[in-house]
Amino acid sequence: MIYTFNNTGARPAVDSRTLAGDPLGIDAVFDSQDPQSWDWVDNGHVLDITAAMNEKRADGTTWKDDFHPVFLTDSLYKDKIWGAPEQVYIMLLHYNAKMFEEWGKEPPATWDELLELSEWIKNNGDGVAPIAVTGQVDYYVGLWWNYLTQRFLGTEKVMEYLWEDTDMMAADDPGFLQAAQEMNKLVENGYLLDGWEGTDFTTTQVFFFQDRAAMILMGSWLMTEMKESIPEGYKMGVSAFPSVAGGKGDQMALFGAARPWSVMAKADTPELATEYLRRFTSDEISARRAEALGAVSPNANVAAPPGINGLEDVLKDAATAEMIYYHYGTVGGPYGIQAAWFTPIVEMWLGQITPEEAVAKIDANMTQVREQRKSE
Repeated sequence: MIYTFNNTGARPAVDSRTLAGDPLGIDAVFDSQDPQSWDWVDNGHVLDITAAMNEKRADGTTWKDDFHPVFLTDSLYKDKIWGAPEQVYIMLLHYNAKMFEEWGKEPPATWDELLELSEWIKNNGDGVAPIAVTGQVDYYVGLWWNYLTQRFLGTEKVMEYLWEDTDMMAADDPGFLQAAQEMNKLVENGYLLDGWEGTDFTTTQVFFFQDRAAMILMGSWLMTEMKESIPEGYKMGVSAFPSVAGGKGDQMALFGAARPWSVMAKADTPELATEYLRRFTSDEISARRAEALGAVSPNANVAAPPGINGLEDVLKDAATAEMIYYHYGTVGGPYGIQAAWFTPIVEMWLGQITPEEAVAKIDANMTQVREQRKSE
């Protein structure tokens, strides 16, 4: 077995090999939530492993049964399975579980509960900020915008607005303005960590683990990424993003990705590559990797990493929920779509424009994005 480091430097050469008919045995080229990766399947470069996934084992279970249903979504395309989920990222509301226990508080299940809890912490938390966030990274501020638009409008509506050939304007649907107005309450009411505007994301996360903020909306990599900065005995909890009353979206939906590894159709030995992938994602290997990395495993039979309380409840509740490509795929997207979607929201939080003006500015930005798409 030869391993090739799949970083940005190696990627062009690996892709060239695949296009020339000499691919790696297993590669991370496909994610059903990323339309830009569909060509790898449509052009015959990725092996259909549906039969292997559904093959009955001696105990009556299948390979597919090993994965939590919400994490298999990224491998499904045109009613077939084109990979096995190898690593998982989920955008979760992280909270200081020790503080919450001392306060006798539970993580908020609804948006109204989040606002009520934040107000209580602001007034009774001995200087602890309700929410930590960095203003230096637009898509970290945008996590709140993404979830609120999804909860109020639904994924399909937002994706149509962002990616389809449409004349839809956000100003014409009250859900966009409602999402912006609710999000703006966090800054208007003083619920954000002092200095959030200029604090970088690493410092913000350190402040969270130093008990200076009670909650942070962040990816499930937080515990692993910050392990060197987490005080001994720190107890963290996670919960799903709160639901909103009357929202049209799936209220248990998660933003994230379950990155699949795919067997390449023209590999020298696709059968061996399939077997390798089966073993690599097995209960035993998945458990060892989850422990070593401190990361969430897509394998349903692997326990949540220690120190992340509540994750199993989140996954149980989300078993039939949507998994949405995080940031709706806008980060690093073409035609400046990332700035078009997030910059007005950051400006709103900075107090430079109102929610109404933010929605109008997003519409103006997206009009330019659409014009550039049409000019191709």
